[in-house]
Amino acid sequence: MQLLTLDIICRRWLLERGLPVHYYLEALLHGSAAIRELAKDTLKIVNTKNLPVNSYGAMDLPDDFKDDVGVFFDMGSTLKPIPHKETLNPIRRYNETTSQFEVPMIETNGTTFNGVNFFGSSNFLWFWNINEYGEPTGRYFGAGGGTTLGYKVILERRQIQLSAGFENGNMILQYVSNGQGVDNATQIEWDAFRAIQSYIDWQRSPNAAFKDSPEARTYYNEKRLLRSNLNEMNITDIRNVLHNSYMATIKN
Repeated sequence: MQLLTLDIICRRWLLERGLPVHYYLEALLHGSAAIRELAKDTLKIVNTKNLPVNSYGAMDLPDDFKDDVGVFFDMGSTLKPIPHKETLNPIRRYNETTSQFEVPMIETNGTTFNGVNFFGSSNFLWFWNINEYGEPTGRYFGAGGGTTLGYKVILERRQIQLSAGFENGNMILQYVSNGQGVDNATQIEWDAFRAIQSYIDWQRSPNAAFKDSPEARTYYNEKRLLRSNLNEMNITDIRNVLHNSYMATIKN
């Protein structure tokens, strides 16, 4: 697969508009702004990074972070996700004796995976209403499920806080980039060529501040075409979704 660069888009735009290279910087500025706008909902740039976890269980956010896709264990050929946990304390605990930040909370519920608590529970070790054959007779209520592990994105700290047990390790972060960690060598899909060029035309026109101008309508139409071209859904996928919605059963 061959990809475009922002440099190619800007130089091609200059040639098509009959403009000298002196306008290259202006085209590059508007082109990078177009990537920022398209990265919000259409041309999503998803990056994956292996980030270190510090001594109090937090990871620093990448500079181009916009939104999180997930935080994962590195399982070799697969990634094991952990859920969000909005109840994590965003306030760091400062130890005046050691002059260091510490883990904000301690959790001990669940089984372990590489030294940290993971999915599962030790509740199955409890016996409740067992008959003489060792069979459970029911009426056991209140057993918890899920996991106490989790993470929370704390923008004011520019960090992701993890639950206790992840300190001084590494975790995989997948996130949506804001598209501003770009330069003229940034690689872009070919489908975005016309959308970026139409955005440059709009911002260079006298109607740059008006979203209902003819130039703006051209950009939004190209954006719709881009979104449809990036949609990977096909007839086979649609048929498979429909087939998976039906369940077979055994009949006498």
